[in-house]
Amino acid sequence: MNKTLLFIASSALLLAGCSRDYTPVASATGEEIFKSACMECHEAIEGKENIYYEVASDKKNAEYFANKISSGSLLMPKFPNITGKNLQAVSQYAADHSAVK
Repeated sequence: MNKTLLFIASSALLLAGCSRDYTPVASATGEEIFKSACMECHEAIEGKENIYYEVASDKKNAEYFANKISSGSLLMPKFPNITGKNLQAVSQYAADHSAVK
């Protein structure tokens, strides 16, 4: 049992350090980047068309999403190749398509 828990914890930590090699074209819109990079794992919340996240009110902003995209988290890989205007665009798209919990 302890070995199983250790394996699960180790795997989770390993995944937290993973990154994706996706690189958007310079002219990509936030929606295009989201559809290419994010919709593999994130889909609209059932019954809420074009709403992909429910977040606390203090997290419903582009800065929060930019940090998540750049740094990743426990289950989300980081996207080091989404930077500058592309990062701003996809972060704003994610914020605009979020609802407050």
